[in-house]
Amino acid sequence: MGYALEAESLGKVYGKKAVLYDFSLKVRAGSIFGLLGPNGAGKSTFIRIVSGLEEQDEGTLELLGAKAGKASRRQLGVAPQENSVYPLLTCMENLTYFGSLYGVTGKTARERAASLLAQLGLLEKKDVVAEYLSGGMKRRLSLACALMHLPKIIMLDEPTTGLDPATRIKMWETVRKVVHDTKATLILTTHYMEEAEALCDRLAFVSAGHVVAEGTPDELKKRVGKEIAKLSTVPGNAEKVIRIIKGIRGIDNVTATEHGVVVEAKGISSRLPEIARILVKNGETVIEMSVSQPSLEDVFLKMTGLKLLEAKKAEATKKNWRGEQS
Repeated sequence: MGYALEAESLGKVYGKKAVLYDFSLKVRAGSIFGLLGPNGAGKSTFIRIVSGLEEQDEGTLELLGAKAGKASRRQLGVAPQENSVYPLLTCMENLTYFGSLYGVTGKTARERAASLLAQLGLLEKKDVVAEYLSGGMKRRLSLACALMHLPKIIMLDEPTTGLDPATRIKMWETVRKVVHDTKATLILTTHYMEEAEALCDRLAFVSAGHVVAEGTPDELKKRVGKEIAKLSTVPGNAEKVIRIIKGIRGIDNVTATEHGVVVEAKGISSRLPEIARILVKNGETVIEMSVSQPSLEDVFLKMTGLKLLEAKKAEATKKNWRGEQS
């Protein structure tokens, strides 16, 4: 089985800011692939480039084995973050309209629309104006619109943001069934670790416009491997805390996040009293701590957290990259 999407060294600059740089990714056909990263990491920019709403400044992009262009992009179905349905049209009218954009009309369009509405639990709402649907129903209708032409690649940008837990689980079930039934490739962006782990065959973590890690959920968790301790201190001088903890023998890695620091070490739970004493001695008081086995969220924090030194390195790399493009 080949690749549905291949991105090689994509770059995108807005003004003087590099939003994507050296962004490379391969997505195997028929898989569910997740893009995870903090706000502003470049995920939505990547989706806009793939869907043709933006042009990359550097690099190459192939869809279904061909250079990305008008023909290959007709095989895409995209549900953006913001609901793309027309509020004054009914559910059925929205679906038949979006189908017509891809040449799906007449009886075929009506039958396919009814089938999608049934799959997504919206059949009884087929004649309801979209404006009067709940948030979860609008998200499901937006997904249905993206599927009207039976795309080979489905792209969902934050598909469950703002949904309650029960509706989110319903959306997961729907997404799994759609991918299974259509044999399509699904690419989604999400902030929800449980969503990524439940749905995705493979994941890529994106930080500062660059793919920093890729693999299956299990492969990524093995990259951490050791026990994880999360500490919050006051006054919370991150650089100072990192320097102090790194000076303790047996500590493997310390990462700064917006909520404190993440410490990796074998048997870290038995080292916490020592770490707390040393921090207090140096003017930092531990106000919260926890220990856990590595989870996908731990990997996420490690790879895309606010790492002070790595953020500076990333910015320097982007500056060099921008210089090479000029």
